Amino acid sequence: MKKILIPLTGLCLLTACNPSSNQQTEKSVTQTVNTDSIQVLHGQLIMGHEAYSFTPDTDTTAYWVVDKSGELKKRYETALPSDAKPYTAIPAKLKVRIQGPSSEGFAAEYAGVMEVMGIEEVGE
Repeated sequence: MKKILIPLTGLCLLTACNPSSNQQTEKSVTQTVNTDSIQVLHGQLIMGHEAYSFTPDTDTTAYWVVDKSGELKKRYETALPSDAKPYTAIPAKLKVRIQGPSSEGFAAEYAGVMEVMGIEEVGE
């Protein structure tokens, strides 16, 4: 009986630790999160030396904003009134991908990061 139990136990342990099945599950979960997290949101945009943040109207959480094109900063500055103080919030409607928190720089101080996928309105 013991001779049968030992190989059977070893086989069970090897099957449970199979990395290929775990990797496949992780990949599918990651893909689902990335695909489902793209949204169009209206909220308040603040851009300055130490802040690139967006707070959706439906939430009180501020997110760090990443715009790889540089277009959002230009449109923000164009929409600001001439007498605007630094870090003035202006309305914006953005297509964003919500990402997890960052551990780098000023972004680490925010709940998460929003990558700008498209700019629908700024200052309107």
